[in-house]
Amino acid sequence: MTTHPRRWVTALCTAAMAVPLAGAAVASAAPAAPAAHRHPSRVQLPTGERLAVRWVGDTPRVSRLPGDRSPIAVVTSAGRVYAVPAEARPFLGGAVDLSLFDVAALADRGGPVPVSLAFAGTARAVPGVRATSGTAGEVTSPAAFGAALRAAVRRGPADARSAGTPVPGLTRVALAAPAARTVRPNFPMRTLTVRLVLPAGRTVLGAAVLVTNTDDTRTYSRYTPVGTTNEIRISVPDGHYNLVGDVAVADADGNFAASYVPVVVDYAVTGPGQAVTVDANKATAHAGFTTPEPSDLVSVGLDIGSVDGTHESPGGISYAYATEDQVLVQPTARPAHGVLELDTYEHRSGPPADGADVDWHLTAEWLTGVPADLRRAPTAAEFATVTDTVPADGPSQLAYARGPVYPDLRGAEETSPTTTATRHVDHLYGPPDVRWAATVYRSTDAGVGDGMSSASVAYPPGAHRVDWFAPSLAAGFAGWAPFPRPYSVACRTADRMHLTASSEMDADPDHDGWVSPGDTTGYSRLMVSADGTQVADVADTDAVAVPVSADAHTYRIEQTVRRGALGFPTATTVNSVYTVPSSATSGAALPDGWYCPDATGAATVLPLLTVTAPLPATVPVGTTEFTVTVGHVAAAAPSAVTGLTAATSLDGTTYVPARVTGLGAGRYRVALDVPSAGHRVSLRLTATDAAGSALTRTVTDATTTA
Repeated sequence: MTTHPRRWVTALCTAAMAVPLAGAAVASAAPAAPAAHRHPSRVQLPTGERLAVRWVGDTPRVSRLPGDRSPIAVVTSAGRVYAVPAEARPFLGGAVDLSLFDVAALADRGGPVPVSLAFAGTARAVPGVRATSGTAGEVTSPAAFGAALRAAVRRGPADARSAGTPVPGLTRVALAAPAARTVRPNFPMRTLTVRLVLPAGRTVLGAAVLVTNTDDTRTYSRYTPVGTTNEIRISVPDGHYNLVGDVAVADADGNFAASYVPVVVDYAVTGPGQAVTVDANKATAHAGFTTPEPSDLVSVGLDIGSVDGTHESPGGISYAYATEDQVLVQPTARPAHGVLELDTYEHRSGPPADGADVDWHLTAEWLTGVPADLRRAPTAAEFATVTDTVPADGPSQLAYARGPVYPDLRGAEETSPTTTATRHVDHLYGPPDVRWAATVYRSTDAGVGDGMSSASVAYPPGAHRVDWFAPSLAAGFAGWAPFPRPYSVACRTADRMHLTASSEMDADPDHDGWVSPGDTTGYSRLMVSADGTQVADVADTDAVAVPVSADAHTYRIEQTVRRGALGFPTATTVNSVYTVPSSATSGAALPDGWYCPDATGAATVLPLLTVTAPLPATVPVGTTEFTVTVGHVAAAAPSAVTGLTAATSLDGTTYVPARVTGLGAGRYRVALDVPSAGHRVSLRLTATDAAGSALTRTVTDATTTA
């Protein structure tokens, strides 16, 4: 199944020729800006594993693909997210650099992964890597590179860790990237020795320690691999620290068997020459759940990290594995400084019921220490039951994904196997502070399809229903605020405008989505003009960053999505034209805690209008009434909605007015009159507000008549 990630592009003040890059259009004369919002996508590691990635702002959240039980450790360190496969663990800290598994960096690259190489003496051939010079190359065959690592481990896990390299003579392979900026702390640094005690009687694949300052996480939080000396020396400032070990062990065949997570809290660094011991033998607790009805385990996850209780979480370590006893955590008292965060989650499947697939998603968290017993047995009354429904008018291959999201991004979606069932039931269990993010994919064998994601939702116990891709589809700017890192989908600074549209939306205001074009190009277009002068024209992307002037101008933003070019029989073309007056000093200030992507300086929210129109996919002959709601994008300045007009067409060309009745508070009743059966009805809606903003949305083949 293929999804199409949304990318940011930067456009020149004059129309620029755009070239494709990893599924996006990028203006040829300007660099791509950081991603503000990307739809769920797929990332392939240099070792061959493919991962599902859901983006929260520019932060990737990683899950395994349906049916994949390969163990993955996801590490957040120094602001980067790494997905580390088991076969790489013996070589981290040796020849294989952690940068090879940087999820965001891999997602931004198309084609072979460029790497830097170093050798002891003469350069050697590295399986799967095509050398372009003595110190550089490309991973052209991730399967071959990953197989070389796995073969070296199978020959002897302990020997692999001792050698530190999968290829004799290779001393370093790393993702090719500009050199990192050197940071010079303005406070004294102390050398701390961290000694690791290995689990008795186990063959260690690899080890690392995450060290976090719990007085102020901004001063230090880093994941450091531990070599065969089982000791590392790091430079840290004075303060209190939590240390979380990460020790992977192998079974007799050299395969991953388990991870030990020893923990030390409240360790005080007060001067030079100190040493602390982290003992993996003390990691004895494992999590688990039982369900009130029969279910089979699909996958297990665990997240652990430390925060200071004031600043944004620096991240931690996440595990995805196959059985409940594959991650063992050290029971730990509540820290006196900062917070040790631990959460676990399970995905279980139950027998189908009433033609619907049934899944169980369970999560629990511990913020007051790690007890010796991490098992939970919730009762039926503690579950929320969510029924997902999808109309049977799109691609027949469906996949449902849902998972917990804690306020600091802990948690991950778990995707169910592909199905043809248009109803799906999830039983959800978790603590009060968890929300649930969901995505539904529809696709064909050719990779054409669409996907729809929800805002993260808190579900209380009881029954809930979520309708996807219904009743009618549109495109434009979502009206909801992203969680938990809110950004503005339409904002500007004194010199730049940032727009993040959706190529597909349904009638649920908490949903936005995208189309997956497969190999098709030219299916969408986004144009921006200022007082009639074009400033951006990009194809096959929903997001754009446009240089603008601080003076007042009237901007016209036009988005066209040609779903019919991808084979969709309904909403074949969606055209949205926004008109909005704007200057550097107009608009509401960005709320505290929000950000305007890639922006420097003060930012304001563009008061773009939104329209939600739940027109049924099929209407009877005669009159059908539906309610249209007009509003603004999240955090925009309040402005009264002044009107809505509607028109319909039976040929997609000639439009006749439809009756509209105002209901107050931006709500209108629209009457759709259909004279006979067998028609495809197109719909045009035009909304205005008191501040001079307008939106005209035209949906060709919006509905059919029965």
